[in-house]
Amino acid sequence: MAGAVLAAPVHAQTPEERRNAPLAATPMQAGEKIVLDGRLDDAVWQRIAPMSEFYEYRPRDAVTAKYATDVKIAYDKHALYLGIFAHDPDVSKLDAPLVRRDQVLGSQDLFAINIDPVGTRKFAQIFRFNPAGAIGDGLFNEDTTNEDFSPDFEFEVRTSIVSQGPQTGWIAEVRIPFSTLRYSDPPSPTWSIQIVRGMSRDQQYRFANGRIPRDSNCFLCYAQTLEGMRELPAGREFTVTPQMTLRRNTDQASDRSGSGPRETKNSFVAGVDVKFRPRPDMVFDATINPDFSQVELDTPQLATNAQFALFFPEKRPFFLEGADILSSPFNGAIYTRSISDPAWGARLTKRHDTSDLTILTARDDGKGLILLPGPLNTGFALQETKSQATIGRYRNNIGNWSLGALITDRTYESAPGLPSAYNRVAGADFTWRPTGEMRVRGQILGSFTHDPRNVRAPGTPDNDHAALLDYNYRDAKWNFAGGIEQVGKGFRADNGFFSQAGYTNVYQEFQRKWTDVGPFLEVSPYLNLAEKVDEDGKLLYRQTVPGIFFGAAKNTNVGIEMRPNTKVRFRDEGEPLKRDQFFMFVESAPGTWLSRYYVEVALADRADIAANSIRRGYYIGANATLRLSDRFEIEPRIDESVMGAKVLAEGNERALHERALQLTSVYHFTARDNLRLIGQYNSVKRGQSFYDRPMSPREKTETLSLVYGHLRGLGTNFYVGATSSRSVDDGPGFKRRQTEVFFKASWAFDVAALIY
Repeated sequence: MAGAVLAAPVHAQTPEERRNAPLAATPMQAGEKIVLDGRLDDAVWQRIAPMSEFYEYRPRDAVTAKYATDVKIAYDKHALYLGIFAHDPDVSKLDAPLVRRDQVLGSQDLFAINIDPVGTRKFAQIFRFNPAGAIGDGLFNEDTTNEDFSPDFEFEVRTSIVSQGPQTGWIAEVRIPFSTLRYSDPPSPTWSIQIVRGMSRDQQYRFANGRIPRDSNCFLCYAQTLEGMRELPAGREFTVTPQMTLRRNTDQASDRSGSGPRETKNSFVAGVDVKFRPRPDMVFDATINPDFSQVELDTPQLATNAQFALFFPEKRPFFLEGADILSSPFNGAIYTRSISDPAWGARLTKRHDTSDLTILTARDDGKGLILLPGPLNTGFALQETKSQATIGRYRNNIGNWSLGALITDRTYESAPGLPSAYNRVAGADFTWRPTGEMRVRGQILGSFTHDPRNVRAPGTPDNDHAALLDYNYRDAKWNFAGGIEQVGKGFRADNGFFSQAGYTNVYQEFQRKWTDVGPFLEVSPYLNLAEKVDEDGKLLYRQTVPGIFFGAAKNTNVGIEMRPNTKVRFRDEGEPLKRDQFFMFVESAPGTWLSRYYVEVALADRADIAANSIRRGYYIGANATLRLSDRFEIEPRIDESVMGAKVLAEGNERALHERALQLTSVYHFTARDNLRLIGQYNSVKRGQSFYDRPMSPREKTETLSLVYGHLRGLGTNFYVGATSSRSVDDGPGFKRRQTEVFFKASWAFDVAALIY
């Protein structure tokens, strides 16, 4: 029967036709128990027939999996259990390192369990793990195809490797508490589950419990239905997580007039997070005096020559519950990192089989930056007073449609000399998937601003709009994507991230794919077209970019683009500048010790935004993951931009040389204990003779961070570490040194277990 299905043309099969038959979860009987030990010898597992129908979707499309997988699913009144046996004829080739949470990557042997507890196939909670028991987790949003590994969930995995006997491979026992799963009330009788197995051998294999096309425009639409989830617990989880941070800061600055005093400050910060789940589909979160510092460092980026503000991902736990609900066609409609220093916050998240809702409000103590977008650059204003940030997002699922709405408000306090102000945004959006190959999206937003404090360009309206309409069609041979977006000059989103306003952008991509061409798994030439104009019709950007993509073994991808005659404008006056450029990227996962690398290069013309000119030069960006052992990983990263050259009497001079380096090394003592060392270096050098106004000849920042972490469970963590940084600016002769030593701890208490 499977052969008859596979013989049909791929494009003729709907997602429903390519799904496996529904899978049943087995309820455990009274007195039965599963001991998580990486073995499948419990009585429960012995009486459950395995689900073994897995299909390959990479590199080949919908053929029976080359290596067998057996999955059993059971549940009791507290948790969902999965027992998995991954057959493998040569377990010596397993790629199974100990890694940090959320670093279970595609180059490793792994499983990814994608569970949709409401059965709409619009979102999924992701649970990843490898044969060493390292884990990762996150959320997947089908409408935006966004896979976000920032959210963390409570779950347990125990693994073992079977190297002898008639069947060899590795075993995983997974326990996912129902307190972690966001199912509806009453629970939906049908969930959906997508189980993906990754293997690294002669190829990077992907197997799944559904016939997913290799080139699919949806993922969860092929998920297998999970039945049998009855008499589930009715919520009532109540977790309190007190936190404390002890730190000692030393700060000293100097300039040409001399050194300032050395200031040392000791501080103790106490806070608390509360999570209350009165019903399965509803979660209340609250935080008081949260301290998000020390443990994470943002990856350095090249910022000196940037035309627009740079985006940094959200990592703070309070903002991550239901993070997928905040996603919308405009990626920057909601950006919680705009809340820079929250004193307290509260949030309600509700999921149902037809709708999702989240409402968040937080008190921001200020001192962050407010983005003032324009057509040619991003302006900034300092948030000098406290503010209240409120965000609401609703999404309704109706068959192939998702209808959404959002509203945000940022209200700023008044202060002596500073009047009160506000920015509000409201709008609606939709996503329509008429087939498994086609997606259409649209969104319209209106912003309403009253802010007499910030200086903006004359004629900029206080109220304006943003609108987007796009589509994406993808099948086994073709990929068409395009759209139009328009953002008014007065549009502003203080709870979002819009770095540019006052433009209309029209774009289109054409791609033709051939598979299994000689040594390549895929060869795809493509053409990207785009034109962006301001509200007066003056050109901001235009590109016609032909390129070609090659896919090969070991997850190797190569892209080559010619970027001829690109037009770009940085200033109101004058004509757009012409830029010719060659671009190429290479990424691969070649083996265990070099498990992943990525390199991109842009050559020929480079834009010098400060000088409003095009100069010859290059950009290179590279990062990699090296594993010197199963416990020790090193991740180097470099971004470098060089442009312009002159021969002077005292030697050669560059217009701009900017570099950002990061070296991360982590040693894992156990799956819960690690020691992490991060070194960062940012530098900017400018040739004074290239500019018509004074520029600092050199700026640099160096940071070194050493942190030991012990992670007992979600919310119960202990960190001790030190950070040292040094900044130098040769223009004013400014120097600054800062050091910090800290101890940070949090404990999660299950109050509900004591009450109920």
